[in-house]
Order: sequence, then structure tokens, then C-alpha cells
Amino acid sequence: MKDSVLVLAEVTDGKMMAPSFSETLRAGQQIAQANESTIHALVLGHNVNKTVEEMLHYGVDAVYVADDPRLDVYHPDYYLAAFRTACKEIRPTTILMGHTLQAIDCAPRLAFDLDAVLVTDCTGLKIDAGEILYLKPVFSSHILAGYAADPPVIITIRSKSFEAAVRGESRQGKVVPIPLQLDQVTIRTPVTSRVVHEREGIKIEDAEVIVAGGRGIGSAEGFEKLAELAHTIGAAVGASRPPIDMGWVSADAQIGQTGTIVAPNVYFAIGISGAMQHLAGMSRSKKIIAINKDKEASIFKVADYGAVGTYEEIVPALTQAFREHVKA
Repeated sequence: MKDSVLVLAEVTDGKMMAPSFSETLRAGQQIAQANESTIHALVLGHNVNKTVEEMLHYGVDAVYVADDPRLDVYHPDYYLAAFRTACKEIRPTTILMGHTLQAIDCAPRLAFDLDAVLVTDCTGLKIDAGEILYLKPVFSSHILAGYAADPPVIITIRSKSFEAAVRGESRQGKVVPIPLQLDQVTIRTPVTSRVVHEREGIKIEDAEVIVAGGRGIGSAEGFEKLAELAHTIGAAVGASRPPIDMGWVSADAQIGQTGTIVAPNVYFAIGISGAMQHLAGMSRSKKIIAINKDKEASIFKVADYGAVGTYEEIVPALTQAFREHVKA
């Protein structure tokens, strides 16, 4: 049987996480090309017809669909059972997922179940004569390690590490329903409640411009000044870890190795020293603008543009300048 690559299309509240899927699919396409493999998408969820139709625009050989009300919201026991059934049908040699909260929980369970190799948080591939090394940062991103693995192998792909796969206008590939028997699943993890936090404004993972603050902002009131700048230029507000720990800004604003990985067109790093853990989350930004009162701050080493001074001086002036530009 020909080798096959399987890419999970993650669905949340009936909607496909398009950036996560298209970036992960690009990695899958590179693996499939190197091994002359087929490439398939897998959709787990309920009432996912629109998602399945969208999948067919990405040039996959087939879209496998597990549709059941119990898959509407991620549940580890039901998802593992559905994934296991799909893998028996497809027999993939490589399985890819975005490095999301769902995948962080699901991928190790699936790897144990399938007796597969697991490499998480991959940021690149090194392909030579069909041999593939899966690359991931280790030791606080000081080193890029390469992992070779015999199939089956499960890979999670860090956000913004690959360019998005190209969506075509025409559709191709077949749709294959996966037969399920979820009534027989033993539930080891009962769900008692589900809390959804909706963040106001632009999400940092979707933003083209981010205004991020660090410990140097000094207070929650200081982040209000950053929010004014962000609102003026249509940006999202982000933060390094210290402001999160101090309660100055909500946890979903955290950018870094233990937060969200971003790669906007423009990244304002304000009052951020430039610790390696934070750089791991934003170093792929196309343009980095640093503002810090310490001229020796490490952030200036990676910045494209920098200004030495306090944010109290610089941020209001920037905000006013952008407002005048918008009016003009």
C-alpha cells in the first residue's frame, strides 16, 4: 500500500481553524512530495458539511469525515475513538496536527494508542533524498533539534512556521465517511462544564499588527495607553509573561514560548527586555519596532527599528501621529 499523509482539520464550534489547517497542510504536502505519498484530510465534528466542502479546495486526495453529535466539542475519549477508527481505515504513515491546545491533549493519547513516534511543536522540515528530519526548538529555543522517525509518526506544527497552503477555486478529491461506534466508548474523562471566554477586539493570532507590552509598562493603566495606540492603528494588544502574572492584562494576550506564537507584519515591543522565551513567540514577525528606556536591552538586537525612551513619552506621541495621519 502506498504511504499516506493525514492532516487533521480542527473544527471549533462548527468552524474550521483555517490558518492552522492550511499551514499544517503545507507541511504535509512537503512530506507527501518527498515520499511520493497520497495526502488526506480528516474532519472530526458534527454538521461539518461546509468544512468538508472547503477541504476539497486544497487539493487533497480525499477528505475523511467522522460526523457525530458527540464530536461537536472536543472530548478526549470520543475523539481518540474516532481518530483510531479513521486510522484503521486510512493507515497513514504520517499524521499532522496544528500545535493547538486540542492537539497537545490529543496527540500523545493517539501516539500511545497507535504505538507511534510523536514529535511536538515542529517549526520546520529538513528533507534530503526522501529522508526527513522534523525540526523543533529545544532548550528555551537556543537549539534547533532534528528528529528522524520511522512510521507511523505523529507531528504537531507550531503556528506561523509554514506558509499557508494555496486554496484553489476548483474542488478535487473524494469524500469518505468514517463509520463510528461511539456508543461503546468508555468515558474516562467526564465533562462537568464548559466555559468559553470571548476576547474583545482582534485576536493576537490573527493580527497583522500587534502592540505588545512587557514588565516595563509597570501597571494595568499603562496597558490602557497601549490599547489606545492599538485601537488607532487597528492592532491587537499582546504582552510578555510578567504582565500576565501580575494581572495587568488577560492571559490570552500572552506571547512567547508558553503563550501564543505570532508572526504579524509589524510587532511593537514596548517595555519588553527581549528574553529568549518571549523572542520564541514573536521572532518571525516581519518588522519589529522596539521601545525601551534601556539602550542595552536585548530586544534591540532583533529589532528592525528602535527608540530609546520611556513608553510614557513615546507611545502617546506615536498615537497622536497615527491619528493625524488617519485624518489626513
